[in-house]
Amino acid sequence: MKSDKEELTDTFFLIILQGVNYILPLIVMPYLLYVLQPKGYGYVGFSYSFIQYFTLFVDFGFNLSGTKRIAQAKDQASRDTIFSNIASAKILLLVLSTLLMTILLFTIKDFQIYRVTIWATWPMIVGSSLTYMFLFQGIGKIRVFSMINTIAKVICLPLIFLLVKQEDDYNEAALLQSIVFVFAALFSDAYLIKKKLVTIQCPTWYGIKEEMSNSIPLFLSTASTSIYTQLFVIILGFYCTTVTIGYYTSADRIVRALIFLLYVPINQVFFPKISTLSAKNRLQAKQIFTRLRNWVFGIMLVLSICIFLTAPLLPLLFGARYDGAIIYVRILSMIPLFVGLGGWYGQMGLVALGNEQTTNAFRNVYLTVAFFSIVAAIAVAPVFKSIGICALAAFSEFLVALLMYMNYRKYQTA
Repeated sequence: MKSDKEELTDTFFLIILQGVNYILPLIVMPYLLYVLQPKGYGYVGFSYSFIQYFTLFVDFGFNLSGTKRIAQAKDQASRDTIFSNIASAKILLLVLSTLLMTILLFTIKDFQIYRVTIWATWPMIVGSSLTYMFLFQGIGKIRVFSMINTIAKVICLPLIFLLVKQEDDYNEAALLQSIVFVFAALFSDAYLIKKKLVTIQCPTWYGIKEEMSNSIPLFLSTASTSIYTQLFVIILGFYCTTVTIGYYTSADRIVRALIFLLYVPINQVFFPKISTLSAKNRLQAKQIFTRLRNWVFGIMLVLSICIFLTAPLLPLLFGARYDGAIIYVRILSMIPLFVGLGGWYGQMGLVALGNEQTTNAFRNVYLTVAFFSIVAAIAVAPVFKSIGICALAAFSEFLVALLMYMNYRKYQTA
């Protein structure tokens, strides 16, 4: 097991890599908004939101459940079996997703105008089905995985500036953004094979069902989060102009990119360690949890304050067209703090430190917030439009953090 110093080094290294991972899209996004104009970017944005649901289905929460299972595996043979069953499950989910997507595109009239662009985004699902982050994370090789993803983005995303030149190039833009996931998957899989980190075993239906059963609560929680965050954009489509939707989505993506830049590396490094220690030395696991919680709180609080204070710089960084996004960024500026605390008490406190009961509590929090948010959005959008939805997005994340904390206090401090 790595020392705390090594893991802090991994965290710092991952923050740098995450910076590259998220700075590139932030550079590309304003370019696409300018070149494609609202109509063309609307095709890309809608298709991305549509595909996200299928990507979540293929991932099925394995990045959490699989990581914990791999980290706690007793030997290499057990690890190989877990990996083979999860990998097979992801392929089955890819086939089901593709069939369902085809049916929807050919039966729902409103989706048909987006058909070509959605198919151009489909490689994102393929890449997701062939990506095994849970293995890299579970065996402590997340730094390697992040490097591979960074290389894939550095290679692919600059092609957008070469091939997307006019408003009608939205299909090309969708394809180039989604093909990154395939490249990253192929590169990471090649590394697994070369280093012989895992040996493929013959999967069993029982094993596949067991892995999916273990992951269902985590899948439902992740899906619930996506449902209310992605659905907000779809609901806004009924009441707001494309420009207004552009303000909201750009603000949301900027804020969440900064969250992922700082919080995700900490999660990726320490989730497997706390998961492993929770089964061997629970007291030490809880000590690490408590110590790092204070760091997460401080980092995310500073980030929230910085986002609020620097929001007026958006037009200087990305162009005058972003002047209207300032109010949205400021409303969303507290989300980093809420996501950091909610994620820490949830993923670390209820899942990594927890058991089946606490994992179910983790799932129920997201299901509850998803139900509340969807009902509230339907009521808020007609009256308060995009500003109301923006405030609801921030409040939803606050509600997640509060409920995760309450559940952690209920189950883990008794």
